[in-house]
Amino acid sequence: MKIKILVGALVLLMVVNVAAITAFIVVHHSRGMPPFGPWRAFRGERPLAHLDRDKRSALFGAMREFHRESRDLIDETRALENQAIAAMGEDPVPRAQIDSLLQQISDNRLEIARRATNHMIEMGENLTPAEREHLMAALMHMRAGRAHDALDGPGRLDDE
Repeated sequence: MKIKILVGALVLLMVVNVAAITAFIVVHHSRGMPPFGPWRAFRGERPLAHLDRDKRSALFGAMREFHRESRDLIDETRALENQAIAAMGEDPVPRAQIDSLLQQISDNRLEIARRATNHMIEMGENLTPAEREHLMAALMHMRAGRAHDALDGPGRLDDE
């Protein structure tokens, strides 16, 4: 009886091992070809792969610069949002304070959008019209993906 249990456990472990190896192989060989996400419209193509190394480096450098320049404003906006949410939980609700916080949040988001637009214009000046069109298509698909994932990202009410 003990031998049957041991043989059964051995067979079960072998099946689990084969399943784990198969999963590893599938994941390892599917890199670069995401089946879902914002790049799915490109059907496995990497949107910026056609750019030469210098243009790609300049593009990503400009993106990093934008994030570096805007990080303080983004953090400040997140703090203001947290203050506004906390104020809504007070009794009585300080409507004037919430309105002021919402105005500051709106101003910050407008400034972030302006900075992003300026960087996009600067990045596009170094690209050919075909490369610019390809980049804009990639950004629009990423934007559409974010709209669907907005409720799944940071800042959800159930994050706490």
